[in-house]
Amino acid sequence: MSKWPDYVITAVRYDGDTIEQVRVYEGDGEQLTDRQTRSRTAVMLSLFVQRDYCTAYQDGNGEWRKGADVETVDVDGTTYIRTDGNDIASDDLGELPDF
Repeated sequence: MSKWPDYVITAVRYDGDTIEQVRVYEGDGEQLTDRQTRSRTAVMLSLFVQRDYCTAYQDGNGEWRKGADVETVDVDGTTYIRTDGNDIASDDLGELPDF
């Protein structure tokens, strides 16, 4: 099993309770490559076509450590992006840093 999924989110920008953009790396299994900024819509669309996402944090040595898996949750007909799977009407990617 590879260490990294298709995409790894390392920072987030919110507008209230809604994700505006994320900073994301592509995962090639063993390393992270090609840092990009993606919109909430772009992340949502790739989740719908079965791309895997997780969050990641840098440890004290600057090494990336895998965080939580990212998934969609539907609440009252609206889809949200979350790491905890709770049926709460807001996006939530945990304690990622803002950018």
